[in-house]
Amino acid sequence: MTAIPVLIYAPILAVIFYAILGFLFGGYAEKKTYCMVIATHQVMGLRYSSIYEIILISIAVSALGTGILVAIGAIPVVDAYAFMPGAGWFTLLGSFIFGFGMMLGQGCMVGMLWKSGSGYVVNWMELLGLALGSIIFAFPLFNWMDLTYWWKFNGTGNIANGSSLNYLPGILPGIPATAGAAIIGILFFLAILWVALRLRKNRIASTGKSPILNKKAILNSPYFIGTVFSFAMIASFIFAAGHSFNYLGVTTPVALFSQYILAPFGLYLGGSGVSHNWYQTIPIISAFSFFILMIIAGSAIFSMVRGTFKIRLPSGSASKVGDLSIGFVGGMIIAIGARIAQGCSVGGFWSGLAGLSIFGLVFTVGIILGSIAGYFTYIYLSTAFAQRSSKPDKPQKMAKAHNKLLGQAIFSVIFGLILVAIGIESMDVNSQYLNKVASPLITQEGEVMIIAGILVMVFGLAITAFHYFRNIESQRIVQTTQ
Repeated sequence: MTAIPVLIYAPILAVIFYAILGFLFGGYAEKKTYCMVIATHQVMGLRYSSIYEIILISIAVSALGTGILVAIGAIPVVDAYAFMPGAGWFTLLGSFIFGFGMMLGQGCMVGMLWKSGSGYVVNWMELLGLALGSIIFAFPLFNWMDLTYWWKFNGTGNIANGSSLNYLPGILPGIPATAGAAIIGILFFLAILWVALRLRKNRIASTGKSPILNKKAILNSPYFIGTVFSFAMIASFIFAAGHSFNYLGVTTPVALFSQYILAPFGLYLGGSGVSHNWYQTIPIISAFSFFILMIIAGSAIFSMVRGTFKIRLPSGSASKVGDLSIGFVGGMIIAIGARIAQGCSVGGFWSGLAGLSIFGLVFTVGIILGSIAGYFTYIYLSTAFAQRSSKPDKPQKMAKAHNKLLGQAIFSVIFGLILVAIGIESMDVNSQYLNKVASPLITQEGEVMIIAGILVMVFGLAITAFHYFRNIESQRIVQTTQ
């Protein structure tokens, strides 16, 4: 069976939808520090984490929501699994590698994006590492591991991409898939909620703070915040059903950064003249490209508005060069793991469980084990770099307001120009790709990306100017009253 479009719309509307979704998602993720790496450090050190509660609730409500939508017939059963990655040894191996690299890179996929947008230099290095890791995967590993075979066929202990065998509600004996969707959705919700409540119990016991029920407390509750994040997954499930992967995914478009970097030098990784590789299986740009780039943009703009944006070099016990190097290597490992497993912390852990799939369950086991191994490895490496550093760690001075605003303005211009360049480049590179986007659509996508870049520059500079003149006015008032 093939997927059935639930909503009929022009393809360019998918671009606009995911651009807006990513922008809002990035701003909210930055505010709530939504990141599996931060959450894992908290759990390993404190045995509780409100951020992990947020993550778990977002997954739990997503699983319940997708299950109910299928159960009531709002989304056909086939749309719940038609674009879902398969499951097998490669899922477990890749998710373990991803979890390991995620801890070294100091950002899961969502964390890497919003941290990059709010000025964390180590996550810029993680992005560059991911671009290089994608190339390493695409050429030596993609063909050597013969992954296209494992992804396409069902076998012993192996489920192909898009197979109904991957969808747990569809394989319950004697139960229709629609009823099974409700059953499995509820079971996933309760199981994940139980884990979140265990963390909550540890948090209350450790902090000694009893929950206070008022409007502010509810809005800041991990359970409310997690539910808000779940709406992004559920909205995507409805909007993209029948058109493409209708959960959320980010590693594939992030991997395209390597192509954007190399194309100006005449190197087209997805070109038909290049030896068989992974880049030839994807277009140069997609709706999810806008989603991930707008997560960065949303984090940048909202953090500028809140006054939290700052160019941040690594701090703590490890040397800056050491921490940046670890982040870069972590990014390479992330790319390799995500591509082997066909998923990441969003496309595998969150989307896989929201999709009520065997893929999601296997990915969850791998990413948890990999995260634990990566946590201890990061602690060891960061400590080793700190010990080898010839200079003692100096306390960071508070950056002056105008320096902070200068960095903010420079970032706005550079990132805006990057978006403009991607928009222009994608229209040109499309003709070189083996997997092409239709000419009218690639033109529209390129134009939307250019507009997005201009808006980022305009808003970023406008916000910077506002803060600058407000600071001047504040200083004038202080001097007048003295």
